[in-house]
Amino acid sequence: MDVVTAARSLIADTLAFHIIFAALGVGLPLLISATELFGLIKKRPRAIALAHTWSRALVILFIAGAVSGTIVSLQFSLLWPTFMALASKVVGVAFALEGFAFLVEVLFLAIYMLSWDKFKPWAHWLCSLPVVLGSMMSAFFITTVNGWMNTPRGFQLDAHGNPVNINVRQAVFNPAAGTEIRHSIVAYVFATVLVVMAVYAWIAWHHKLNSSVKADLQRLLMGLAVVAVLAGAVLGLAGDQAAKFDVKNEPYKLAAAEGLQDTQSGAPLQIGGIIKNDKLEYAIKVPHLLSWLATGHINGQVQGLNATPKADQPSLVVHYFFDAMVLIGIVGVSVPAAYFLGGTWRRSLRGNRLLLGLVVVCGFLGFAGIEFGWMLTEFGRQPYVIRGVMLTKHASTSSRAAVEFAYLFPLFYLALFWLTWKALRRNVKPMEALES
Repeated sequence: MDVVTAARSLIADTLAFHIIFAALGVGLPLLISATELFGLIKKRPRAIALAHTWSRALVILFIAGAVSGTIVSLQFSLLWPTFMALASKVVGVAFALEGFAFLVEVLFLAIYMLSWDKFKPWAHWLCSLPVVLGSMMSAFFITTVNGWMNTPRGFQLDAHGNPVNINVRQAVFNPAAGTEIRHSIVAYVFATVLVVMAVYAWIAWHHKLNSSVKADLQRLLMGLAVVAVLAGAVLGLAGDQAAKFDVKNEPYKLAAAEGLQDTQSGAPLQIGGIIKNDKLEYAIKVPHLLSWLATGHINGQVQGLNATPKADQPSLVVHYFFDAMVLIGIVGVSVPAAYFLGGTWRRSLRGNRLLLGLVVVCGFLGFAGIEFGWMLTEFGRQPYVIRGVMLTKHASTSSRAAVEFAYLFPLFYLALFWLTWKALRRNVKPMEALES
């Protein structure tokens, strides 16, 4: 393994692990706050108790996320020094503001957890809002850095490669920031709802419960199903906006994701297929659909991958990531919708083992979709770390130590994941709010 590959593997492992906790760190505070608010408005003590139970899980996940997030920041500095030398001068304020948002979240999460029995109910709920805001702003600022890497703005390079004429506002609020932020944050909320729903579906599928508790559990699953469908629908709209953005701003990424080699009007949507000799073969083609989705016209022109110089083309492997992400999104909406509609039509279907099993699977698929989405974004920018400005091979460290750590770090993440799982099992009892 060469040094650049090792550095990429290390940061990929770290981010793939960290994104699970980052996503839950965005979605879970919102779900907790909304559930507690519902309980206060409707005078439902069990809803408030659910929020309390979920908040204990949030603390454990937050700690694990803080550990992996610290490793992310260290690896950026140690593995990608050339990238950080440039990025820190242009979008360093975004890194700083992300850190500030994290501190706000830490402070108010501590207040929120320590004040369950000490503050009045409405005052306690108000303490959840800075936690939600802090998590959202943290995701906002770190995602805008990724947007800048895809559509760099707000600086010029002098003859020595140093950034000059820096405009921080243009850099932070780059063209890709809006679509990436909307798409990722909604995806985090969607995945969080799916995993919470999966936990309770597993309990309903695996444990024998008395009729009263079973009825309460099924009502909870019905409510979560509605939230999942709504979040999934918004995610679909955000994904459509992201694709339309790519048509104008990152056409090479869209072309690779769709396996489209040549620029054409009336471009077909290609589903599935196998990549052979840098071409997509055996795909199912839906005539004109890509043009319609991308441009709003069935004969609209879509730029192919060959319009980009060969050396600057991303790998067609992103087509697999794109197809997987879209398929997971469709399944992730369809299963909760089927559970809700089936449970509404016939109450007995709320306990159907097949439906419950599919809901459990969706809990895993939600985070798989996030992973594939970020892989699409990162692979779709290659061979650049900053598109059109800095090649990945020029941004990496030259230290051979990266190769050794590339093999060792995955073991550390497995250990951290196991410890987090054990802490959740020991300290969080999902059913205590319903059984009380």
